[in-house]
Amino acid sequence: MNLYCFDRELNVIELGKGDCSTALERFEQCYLNGQTTYEYGEEAIAATTFGISRSDEDYLEISCHGMDQVTLSSDRLCYPSLLSRLFSLKKQLSIDTNKETAKAVISDYFTMQREAFEEKYSGYLCR
Repeated sequence: MNLYCFDRELNVIELGKGDCSTALERFEQCYLNGQTTYEYGEEAIAATTFGISRSDEDYLEISCHGMDQVTLSSDRLCYPSLLSRLFSLKKQLSIDTNKETAKAVISDYFTMQREAFEEKYSGYLCR
């Protein structure tokens, strides 16, 4: 998997390949950074957000907003049928959760196939 983050101009910075433990370390740092108040939104995003990707389409982005306020998001890639792909309004996974659950979601992203991952978290599908 590849890891990425953002700079203060919100450009994507590729961090290279990483395993689950590297991603969890990055999460811990972003989570700590989320306890800080920032003057500018761009500065906050750069300090508190990172992502994991398998490909350009298959990613999980993690944003830490404060104590036990974490959002994990991704585009939906798996649909049960062509009709559901065409007509479904639920195109995103958006998981608003706490620190411990966020760590479990990150671990699942590393260990599960994409279809199984989306099925497990299907309750978080949204527009």
